[in-house]
Amino acid sequence: MIDLYAPADIQKALLQCLTDPRTSGAIGLLFDVSRSKSLRTRTSDDVVAMGYFLAQHADAFARRVALVGFDDFPYGMMRMGRVTLEHEGITSEVFREEMPARKWLLQDPSIALTHPPRGG
Repeated sequence: MIDLYAPADIQKALLQCLTDPRTSGAIGLLFDVSRSKSLRTRTSDDVVAMGYFLAQHADAFARRVALVGFDDFPYGMMRMGRVTLEHEGITSEVFREEMPARKWLLQDPSIALTHPPRGG
């Protein structure tokens, strides 16, 4: 998401995407907050709640999520979200840039588990 938005906007957008036939068989989800202005107003409870929301729909994206946060605050918030995802059995990793996140999503999940990146 870009600029200002409410958590419900993310949920609505994700649910719309998941009904699109082009997303059938998705190999992962790229969750990039690099251009978010709203994240700085979110509480830790908001981040945890979003993690649980993503986990509810994780089978639609192969239970793999790449989280992207470019500077320290969004990166830290995404690390908190990762804890929730991992608790729910979703494989995830946090990155500072989009390209390493995309590369991680595209690699074979068995390789990703044996050679995890170091925060992109």
